[in-house]
Amino acid sequence: MTPDMTDDERKAILCVADYPHDDLHDLTPGTPPDMDFSSAKPANQVLYTTFLAYVEPYVRPLTEEDVAFLKERGDRVEPYMIPTRGNMPYREVWAREDGLNPRDPMNDHQPLNEARGSIEEMNDDTATTEDISSGPLLSRLLAAFRHEPNTSNDKEDTNGDITMTNGDTTVGDQEVEVNGHIDESITFRPSTFLPDLSGAPAAKPPSSTRAFATLEQRMLQELRYHGLLTPEDAPDYDGHFDDEVAARLRYLQSELRKVSSENGARKARVLELTEERMAMQEYATIADDLDNQINNAYSKRNRTMSKPKKGVGKARPGVGGAAGVATARNAVNEGTRMLMERRVQWKDLIGPVVEFGQKGIPKETVFDEESMDRVVKAEGEAGEGEEV
Repeated sequence: MTPDMTDDERKAILCVADYPHDDLHDLTPGTPPDMDFSSAKPANQVLYTTFLAYVEPYVRPLTEEDVAFLKERGDRVEPYMIPTRGNMPYREVWAREDGLNPRDPMNDHQPLNEARGSIEEMNDDTATTEDISSGPLLSRLLAAFRHEPNTSNDKEDTNGDITMTNGDTTVGDQEVEVNGHIDESITFRPSTFLPDLSGAPAAKPPSSTRAFATLEQRMLQELRYHGLLTPEDAPDYDGHFDDEVAARLRYLQSELRKVSSENGARKARVLELTEERMAMQEYATIADDLDNQINNAYSKRNRTMSKPKKGVGKARPGVGGAAGVATARNAVNEGTRMLMERRVQWKDLIGPVVEFGQKGIPKETVFDEESMDRVVKAEGEAGEGEEV
């Protein structure tokens, strides 16, 4: 049969008098088998117990352990913290763990986050070395206040001069002297040029107060005075929170936060459906128990009816005879009546609330947009509360 066949052709193939236009495939649990099962059994056949063991996790009743798993959200604090990096590289740490003592390639370098020297010692010879450093705090502030570098492509402005003063013999003057004459066209100085703003030589403070280590402490005290830092704050410059590895970790942590939030919202949505299913399971369990009790009561009653006691069927004067005895024997006892009434009440009162314990397979996704927006908002508020 092919989709392009007419109804008459299909009737002839299926040997039927009428053929429906709708196959109702969307209402069936699956595609019915269309093959010949009269052949011999296949060589590799799965055992029934193996099939049950495979299907059991998908069809087993829900338990409290499942509810606890859906309510669990994991740690929302520690995975988003970046640990500080040690002072030694991993190469040296691993070598010491192995009992070796290799030469550290960083031994020739000065400490990274340490203020050294002063501005008076800055010249062309020390500019490319690590002997003078303004410290991490002061260097960041100076980088924020530094003007834009000269973007001119004219090579005649400097004439090959790459000194820090750009050929200027008078540092305090605003004009620039190049090759013995003043060039007024140069309006910007290089980014490494640091003019002397101390004023007259007599007013210049002592060199000890211009040391970068002193300026670093004064800058830190000034920030604490203005309330930008608390007295307990001690900046950890050796933590390496702004290098490439830390930036990558922060990016991955942001992605992890999104995935964790989405998974938490999905678990919250499944938890709502789980509570409904567990209510249906409880209804079905109690209904089955009532049915079993009624069946046992009727089985016991039928057994007693099949074997009447000796002499019970004999008629006596003034008594209804065998008919009255049979009527008394066929009567339902009070316990069975109570079971039947309890089952009727359970089915009529509780059954409609939980759909009589029979929930069909959903045809559409349970993670619809309206429900997900609601649970995502609830998860976000819960996550903010836990972080606080």
